[in-house]
Amino acid sequence: MRSRSVRRTATRAATAVAALLLSVATPPPASADSGPDPLVVATAHGSVRGAAGLNGGRVFQGIPFAASPTGELRWRPPQPTAPWSGVRNATAPASPCPQLPLTLLPDGGPVLPGDSNRTGSTSEDCLYLNVWTPARTGGRSRPVLVWLHGGGNTYGAGSDYNGAALAARGVVVVTVNYRLGALGFLAHPALSDESAEHASGDYGLMDQQAALRWVRRNIGAFGGDRNRVTLGGQSAGSVDTCLHITSPTAKGLFHRAVQQSGSCVADDALTPLTLAAAEKKGQSFAASVGCAEPSRVAACMRALPTTELIRGAPGAASLWAANTGPGILPIPPREAWAAGRVNAVPTLSGSTHDEYRYFTALYVDLLGGGPLTPQTYAALIRLQHPARADAVLDTYRASAYPSPNLAYSAVATDQRFACPARADSRLYSGRTRVYAYEFSDPQAPPFIPAPHTPQGAFHAAELAYLFPTDALPPLTAAQRQLSATMAGYWARFAATGDPNGPGAPIWPRYTPDHDRIQVLAPDRPAPTTGFAADHRCAFWQPSSTS
Repeated sequence: MRSRSVRRTATRAATAVAALLLSVATPPPASADSGPDPLVVATAHGSVRGAAGLNGGRVFQGIPFAASPTGELRWRPPQPTAPWSGVRNATAPASPCPQLPLTLLPDGGPVLPGDSNRTGSTSEDCLYLNVWTPARTGGRSRPVLVWLHGGGNTYGAGSDYNGAALAARGVVVVTVNYRLGALGFLAHPALSDESAEHASGDYGLMDQQAALRWVRRNIGAFGGDRNRVTLGGQSAGSVDTCLHITSPTAKGLFHRAVQQSGSCVADDALTPLTLAAAEKKGQSFAASVGCAEPSRVAACMRALPTTELIRGAPGAASLWAANTGPGILPIPPREAWAAGRVNAVPTLSGSTHDEYRYFTALYVDLLGGGPLTPQTYAALIRLQHPARADAVLDTYRASAYPSPNLAYSAVATDQRFACPARADSRLYSGRTRVYAYEFSDPQAPPFIPAPHTPQGAFHAAELAYLFPTDALPPLTAAQRQLSATMAGYWARFAATGDPNGPGAPIWPRYTPDHDRIQVLAPDRPAPTTGFAADHRCAFWQPSSTS
């Protein structure tokens, strides 16, 4: 790395009873979107005052949806928030859930530049959400999008995303904080012993469902339709959305889904651990922070400051994934789909054309000391794919790409993102409507300097087209048109379960026999049937290609 700013940018890249209590603790608000002051809204726990937004809309930030998970509530299902009297100020975002500063993250992943987490957070009082509303339209209710941020379940916040553009298209947008890292996903035998389910972990997923229950009870007061809720997210947020589709405790909490660059079902996707595997890793983590004595592990960890828990052990970020133990996720997603035990809702799902180029630029160029050579490319493939390295190198010959960096990026893009996204579309389409896409703007504004790896349509590149930000270079006229087209697609899908509408390029429903995936590019979005060949999906997932 050449400077502190480059280093900072480079490292950016990262139960039933309680649920019942959350849903019935207090009565729902009596009226929807009414009252003498349009910036004051009555929720089930108290009134909040927001701020005026764009185009007559409103913004409410830092609304609590569950109690602060501190002390004895650490590593327990979310509990109801206490009601308050008077009018609570909701004009500033709450603290993100505990996470390292971006300059210290042990693992990486992209977030929108200018995010609220630049200095990290140690506050466990973080279970808050934000609401953007369209201009008020009398008694007409609007569709709702509940958005789960990315960041590898290790960092990020709901306040990283500005919902104003989608709100301007008639959608009530809700962005959510949820517990991260060890605080959100640690499983351990000592914690499982405390649970009526004899399981632990998945607290972050429980938080997300608590937010969905808050939406179901309160969103009408903000002008939203509780019967038209879309759950969506990108990267880890997409994986979590995928998990909620297979969660029995999420039944009825959402009616459509958006998965952007993250799967939990397909081969090579981020499938959850077994409870036993998660507990084993949790034991290693607990020992690394000085809590190894079996009889005192839970008390020891609850006594630790958050700084110790978010620092953790080297490589700890790889631990923070869901597990199939708690009632929120009783069986693996693939088994749930095979048994038909899923919340099959209309789904909009896809990936970006050059997903892994971001990570290649980060780990190879900026942190790895420079670009790959044909020799180091081959060595890296042999390290990561020991059982089939020759086949991978034959399919992705370095000489067939402008550089070994781009060859390596193509391998990981296809294996980890593109082909799992397509496999999800093929699986889901047997039970519900699916609209599949690939974001493909080769000139998308990059997040990090990447002289050896042109970023193209990298992981998270599409976010700036749906949640505009001033932290990136301005979009060109053609890119602004694509942004408007995409926002229209997403808004109509949230409203009706179908992205199509007057004046927009037709987006065909996905079916395995036609295999048409909508390419979202600045020239003009259009369906393609060449996705599987372009991304070598027959190589990675032969059983899902024929």
